[in-house]
Amino acid sequence: MRLSLGPKSTELPDWDTIYRQGTPPWETGYPSGELVRILDEGAIEPGETLELGCGTGVDAVFLARRGFDVTAVDSSPLALERARVRAEREDVLARFVLDDVFQFGRTAGQFDLVYDAGFYDFIREFDLTGFLDLLWRVTRPGSYYLALAGSTRERASGGPPRVSKEQIRDELGRLFDFVHLRPFRFESPHRKQGYLGWSCLMQRPTTAG
Repeated sequence: MRLSLGPKSTELPDWDTIYRQGTPPWETGYPSGELVRILDEGAIEPGETLELGCGTGVDAVFLARRGFDVTAVDSSPLALERARVRAEREDVLARFVLDDVFQFGRTAGQFDLVYDAGFYDFIREFDLTGFLDLLWRVTRPGSYYLALAGSTRERASGGPPRVSKEQIRDELGRLFDFVHLRPFRFESPHRKQGYLGWSCLMQRPTTAG
């Protein structure tokens, strides 16, 4: 989950500085409850997985522990240092890459699952076309894309950027079929009840048309 920067923000934040200033609102120290739920439902089988904007690696480590072959990318050196320590402490194998996700995606290849907890709802405000191109590059027919995004139905200040169900269908529906699009709550150390979001599990069509 990425913090909301407000409607007038035009510059990408310095994520490393945000981590050095304290605990960001998306860092809970435990895996996303919605991610746990989806895996427990058996909706996704383990496979080659790419996480976009992994932060300190809580979800990446959880996925690796559940049998997924995880590559996790983030642009914050401090966050990735903590992610590698976490993986070593929990004795799981995951590949953590310090890079801009767009640069990485150009040569990364294709994955069975792309996981995104708060990157889509943030980056769509800056470069939706580039992001859709990235998703096209890193998936293949049959690949899954799981996005957790902030919801316009949440009225509380703070939390992730917000997107409507209609916007999700219009934007991500260009590339994927929807397996489910349902509400959930982001956990946050800054707000006991968390923030309302959308759980979007999608699959790239296996045939054209």
